[in-house]
Amino acid sequence: MDKYSGYVVIVYAVTLALLLGYLAWMWLRLRAVQTKQGSLEERP
Repeated sequence: MDKYSGYVVIVYAVTLALLLGYLAWMWLRLRAVQTKQGSLEERP
């Protein structure tokens, strides 16, 4: 292992964590919008 392999692993892990966090945030927002639309459709 060369001296930069630790940095590569850390950058990869941080990038993966940011991507998963972004996907989770978008999924939660999409669910909130869908439930809001569902409640609006039921009213009239």
